[in-house]
Amino acid sequence: MIPGPISLFGLFVSLTNVSIPLIGVHYDFKIRSFAGHITIDQTYKNTETTDLECVYGFPISDQASIVGLTIEIDNRTLTSVFKKKDEAFQEYSEALKRNDGAYLLDQSERSDDTFVLSVGRLPPGKECKVSISYVTTLESVTETKSRLTIPTSLYPRYDPTPKLQKTGVIAPESYRATVSYKATLSGHIQAVDAIENITSPTHPLSVTTVGPKEASVTFNGTQQALDKDLVIEVELKKNPQSYVEVEETSPGVYTAMYAFVPSFKPDNSGINSELIFVVDCSGSMSGENKIGDAKRAMQIFLRSIPEGAYFNFYKFGSRFESLFPQSQLYSADTFAQAKAYADAINANMGGTEILEPLQKIYTSAPRSGFSRQIFVLTDGEVTNTQEVISLVRQNADNSRVFAFGLGQSPSRSLVNGIALAGNGKAEFIKHGEVLENSIGRQLARALQPSVTDVRVVFHGVTQVQQAPTVVPPVFKGDRQIVYAIFGLDKGDDATARPFYIELNIGQSKTKVPFTIPTKRSSEKPFLAQLAARELIRHLELEQKAPPRPTGSLQFGRHPSPLPSDNQTQESITALSLKFGVLSKYVSLVAVESRTGRNATSDKMELREIPIQKSMIPQDEDEDEGMGVAFNGNSVGVGHNAVLANNFFGSSFNRFSASPAAPMRGMTTEKPNSAATLNKLLNLQQWNGTWNLNEELARLSNVTVTEVHSAVSGLDDTVLGTLLAVTVVKERFAQQTDVWQAIINKATAFLDKQPDQAAIQSGLRFRVSVNRRPSTVNRQPSTVSRQPSAVNRQPLTVNRRPSTVDRQPLTVDRQPSTVNRQPSAVNRRPSTVDRQPSTVNRQPLTVNRQPSTVNRRPSTVSRQPSAVNRQPSTVNRQPLTVDR
Repeated sequence: MIPGPISLFGLFVSLTNVSIPLIGVHYDFKIRSFAGHITIDQTYKNTETTDLECVYGFPISDQASIVGLTIEIDNRTLTSVFKKKDEAFQEYSEALKRNDGAYLLDQSERSDDTFVLSVGRLPPGKECKVSISYVTTLESVTETKSRLTIPTSLYPRYDPTPKLQKTGVIAPESYRATVSYKATLSGHIQAVDAIENITSPTHPLSVTTVGPKEASVTFNGTQQALDKDLVIEVELKKNPQSYVEVEETSPGVYTAMYAFVPSFKPDNSGINSELIFVVDCSGSMSGENKIGDAKRAMQIFLRSIPEGAYFNFYKFGSRFESLFPQSQLYSADTFAQAKAYADAINANMGGTEILEPLQKIYTSAPRSGFSRQIFVLTDGEVTNTQEVISLVRQNADNSRVFAFGLGQSPSRSLVNGIALAGNGKAEFIKHGEVLENSIGRQLARALQPSVTDVRVVFHGVTQVQQAPTVVPPVFKGDRQIVYAIFGLDKGDDATARPFYIELNIGQSKTKVPFTIPTKRSSEKPFLAQLAARELIRHLELEQKAPPRPTGSLQFGRHPSPLPSDNQTQESITALSLKFGVLSKYVSLVAVESRTGRNATSDKMELREIPIQKSMIPQDEDEDEGMGVAFNGNSVGVGHNAVLANNFFGSSFNRFSASPAAPMRGMTTEKPNSAATLNKLLNLQQWNGTWNLNEELARLSNVTVTEVHSAVSGLDDTVLGTLLAVTVVKERFAQQTDVWQAIINKATAFLDKQPDQAAIQSGLRFRVSVNRRPSTVNRQPSTVSRQPSAVNRQPLTVNRRPSTVDRQPLTVDRQPSTVNRQPSAVNRRPSTVDRQPSTVNRQPLTVNRQPSTVNRRPSTVSRQPSAVNRQPSTVNRQPLTVDR
């Protein structure tokens, strides 16, 4: 019997050299449409001489429903049962007293995404495999891209309450930089449409095509460390606007999953906004360059704020501070102050006290006539999750919350929880991902009015229990899922009448027919468990956080606090037991009867499994993720030819997406890289404009002189803005999430200009010289170097096999294998008049330096050329070699 409360855990293993009983973890997933079924196999082995009790804390998505726990030991399979938490623990503990084996799975009382597995009385030399099954839905990234996240790692979480007041089920707090156990992976994907690609920003994958809509997935390699969450992204060629799946849960009871992508015309007039950015500057943000991501995010926010809006910045750690005492009007002055403030932030503010800055914000009512939007950037490493979510929920009627989880293993429970409670959305950004995409999507959502008038009605069925009961605010392009558990009228069967779903978004109505299966699937149904988890999650949101203990700080003297709403607890418990899903109040327990064991086996030792910390990855190219294109094709940057021609004419390819050679003295830069886009956007002024200068011209592959010579009547601000808008839209057409809000400001500026005729003229600017920058030092050059139809491979002059009989000059001038790289030859502007050539071409005194060309010593006698080079009847069309 282990003394004390359910909390059994402390720093036990980290300072000892005892063996780690966990020897391996395997993840198996099956994606079907927009849901996934995941099984975690954990293998334990006791290499010691006494019985062991193994305790392991690990993450599972807060959106998931844990539906099963099975154990394989001694060629037997044990199945667990759902029981109220106290009853389950008592059964587990009593079994250990009897020298039986016992297994217990609990949800942490501190966080919805942390679970604790106890393997009780594992005998010496024995091995067992524990399988944990759960179901979850895929996150919507874009209209065609979905994301499956399998959390694998925990990170030490800051606890703002005194350490001695910890009670209840808490995960072990033993962390190591490396551990002996690793993970393997297998998976199968069955999509609703043809798959475009399958990638991972976190792990190397091996993808095998099974069919247009099917693929299998493993790690590209053997085992992987459990030091960061696994993210798998599935992009389809197209995504249905609506999708309905129905399964029979039990005789006469059905569950439907209705997934739809809201399609409506957003209000482009925008809203009067008060934008508040709350940035985590705690010590944990120093890893994985999370604080660097936060800085970049703040700069993007700044340039995206519309004119007329109010804004403020907060940063927090163990304390908090704000840029302004109250939100200020967005202007050139406040922009400059905020820019300097954002540049100066560091991860140097101690712990993660996110509750207090939010309390300060909520003490002031939103500015009259303005909608308050709060953006929270954090790695979410806190333990008072429920308090924070409860506070956000209480203020959801006056403020929307959009949350970002930064890093490899953020608290998904906190980030998802405050976004759901605040009627916003959550985005998770892993190290190496394109941060700007997520920020752009959040800004697009926040700067549009909230669409809350959404109703889903199921027709033709009875006793409908919908989850969520009230559809949360929807955003254009973001997939929403609604579940319904229902029956049929007495005497009806699955073909008795038409069944359809009616979707109402404002005044818009859409009818979606569906069918009911006439026979049960061979696969185990799981939609009902997803529906039950959704119902439980919304009940938890309504629950008030328990008060913090006050008075004495003595360890263990405070009882585990009960929620003030006992009715809510009872409702959650009833749903968990009815549908077979784990919750804060219901656990899974299994007992292995071991009759005949001798009494000397009473001794048992506790082994807490150390958790591997999230590791800081090595620097990577930010433009490259991991994974494999499903069909061998990668999604490249698109070209909007219509836009290009409208803005700068057919010569737009001068600053198009094609790679260009660097100018002499300049660093090589990828024209379509995230770094280039960031530099372009960072040149924007507070009011959405760009000034035409050398830096903007360089990034656009033109010169200031060329722009001025081609366009008249417009000042440098208008010209710079025209140039930047066009380059961004053309070259980064596939990255609208990043720049849409920023470019909208620039377009609004252009629309306000009085001389629209001059602007339209500027939109037809043509670059007179259509060539890209070259490493060759081509000074001003009086030679007219048109686009050159001559095929100037390596040696830009195309010296064809020449029909001239140049005996005795038998120099082998084949189609010039001469490797005349971007030509180190100093071909100065050349004032030589290369007409039919009256020029006395002495022994070829063209300055052909030692010539890297492999011109063999040439046995040809190059005397002043015995060859009679008459004015050459050969038609050397202007050996004006058309450069």
